[in-house]
Amino acid sequence: MPYCCICEQTVARWLPHPQADQRSPLMQVLGTVGSDLSMYLCPSCDCSDRDRHLWLYMRASGLSKQLQGASVLHLAPEPHLERMISACQPGEYILGDLHPTQAHHQRIDLEALPFADNSLDLIICNHILEHVHHPDKALSEIHRALKPGGIVIAQTPYAPYLKHTLEMKTAPDAQTAYLLYGQADHVRLFGDDITDYFHAAGLQGELLSHGSLLPNVLPADFGCNAREPFFVFWKPQGTVQVQDAGQHEQLAVLQPA
Repeated sequence: MPYCCICEQTVARWLPHPQADQRSPLMQVLGTVGSDLSMYLCPSCDCSDRDRHLWLYMRASGLSKQLQGASVLHLAPEPHLERMISACQPGEYILGDLHPTQAHHQRIDLEALPFADNSLDLIICNHILEHVHHPDKALSEIHRALKPGGIVIAQTPYAPYLKHTLEMKTAPDAQTAYLLYGQADHVRLFGDDITDYFHAAGLQGELLSHGSLLPNVLPADFGCNAREPFFVFWKPQGTVQVQDAGQHEQLAVLQPA
């Protein structure tokens, strides 16, 4: 039976995204990696496949166990993940959004983070880089605000069939953005060069595959997309070897204050 790692319930089946049939045809042609719209929602708690996959990644990599006492910035926080992370008792848990809709969320611009240098253990900014006007500036701010050894998790849709990121000189209208980037409010579709953006900002790491971290997790059973890698990068210094699926990967150690 399918099992939801968020609400810890077995379910009869995963529910498709209500607009799955409206996906831009170009996304399939380009092999765009993101949500699996065919098994998107949990019928028990309404969490998405992105929520489930990221929590599985955080647990498999050991990051969920390192949250206690850590200083964490979570931008555009997913409600289900916010609850899971809060339960891990971080020392400081800052929730922010460029356009906050919750009273306990601060207004925070990823391109101008209001935090001191070397002050955060972990930054989570999922599905934001495809929206910001200057991803290089946003990643530079992330690097600045992270402590040495601090981690950023930045799940982002991308098209590995594209050699380079697709972006127009000027912002397209909503219809063109939907066709080219998969969503009306996206301003680019990252290509196979996506890790270059992180490395140019001084961050280390690579996209970690589902198979390397979650070899025994069948996508249909846990409702996630096996093609979606774990976007985890770190500010150099304080790395540790973590073994998963017989392979060693470099992950940074959170260093709680």
